[in-house]
Amino acid sequence: MPMSVGTVRDIPVRALKLCGLTWSGEFLWFSEAVSNQIMALDPVSGAVERRVACPGVRTDLTTVAGNLVQVVGAERALRLIDPDTGATVVELPNPRPGNVLCGLEATHEGIWFGYEDLRVLDLRRPDTGELVDSIPVGRPVAGLTASDRFVAYADHRAGTINLVDLGLRREVASYDVAGNPTGIAWDGSRIWYCDHTTLQLRAIAVPGISGDA
Repeated sequence: MPMSVGTVRDIPVRALKLCGLTWSGEFLWFSEAVSNQIMALDPVSGAVERRVACPGVRTDLTTVAGNLVQVVGAERALRLIDPDTGATVVELPNPRPGNVLCGLEATHEGIWFGYEDLRVLDLRRPDTGELVDSIPVGRPVAGLTASDRFVAYADHRAGTINLVDLGLRREVASYDVAGNPTGIAWDGSRIWYCDHTTLQLRAIAVPGISGDA
């Protein structure tokens, strides 16, 4: 059974449909599908410091080599965007065409992709897209993030955030959270998530992972 965990920080944002979330080391970047923008939020002040236009925003978001990477369009393609100019660097196809890509997170080991319909987490090489690993999960993926030892993914409908232990290659914990999470991000001490229901960015401290990175 999932364990309940309360939030330790709640930041309301001006948005109608929260999608992806990623941590840049300075800002929480979140994407919004009605305005079709990606925004950089200072987690200390709660202020939006930068906005980048991105037509076709869908689901999750990450950063690779200083560029934003947003899932876009009906085909769930990957659009790399220069955050300073807003220019599209390149657009790449969904590695599993026709499947519902909802989770995305770049790490030093590669890029994790999470699929809602397949209920699988794929690790791929960032340069070639080659599949390195694939881990089945028990719930539909709405967004994902990673630390050194874990991949965490959100189940939007159930309102849970779930931990996959990379050493054990299986799910080890599930947490009931307030609202309905979509995109999630790890800042080195807390897991942040987009609460699709109340339109907030919310943070939780998870036992066993906080301070892990």
